[in-house]
Amino acid sequence: MLRVTKKDNDGGDNMKPYEYLEHTADMGLLVNGKNLSELLTHAAQGLFETIAVVETVDETVSVEIHLTAESVEELFVAWLDELIFRHETEEIFFKRAEVQRCSETEIFATVYGEPSNFDKHEVYTEIKSVTYHQLQVAQKSDGSWFAQVIFDL
Repeated sequence: MLRVTKKDNDGGDNMKPYEYLEHTADMGLLVNGKNLSELLTHAAQGLFETIAVVETVDETVSVEIHLTAESVEELFVAWLDELIFRHETEEIFFKRAEVQRCSETEIFATVYGEPSNFDKHEVYTEIKSVTYHQLQVAQKSDGSWFAQVIFDL
């Protein structure tokens, strides 16, 4: 698997809290966070930036999200799947996620964005779903968190 780090707009090497993974017909992310809340926030940001240019998205709407799951892996997948679902069904491009609180089995969050406007928003790709293929969500020995996830395009 090849790791690719996204460059910022000026071509510099500003490190993001996630990296893109190239994977046959799919794509994925490697995500890091100081804690689980930050990991989930960074995963959402990576997802949003995979779908569209977030700089073209304003924060005119907010969506409250509350999810529960049996494990941290299931919560991670449910979180990203819910964001994809809301993007598709409510026709919203998201710019930012804010996790109010979370545990390994529950998340309370708000996501911000605006209704889809294809004259305004620059779109990269459509993500169909999150897969469990090669999924990893783990806490490191220093207390920080790491995840690897593959998206079905």
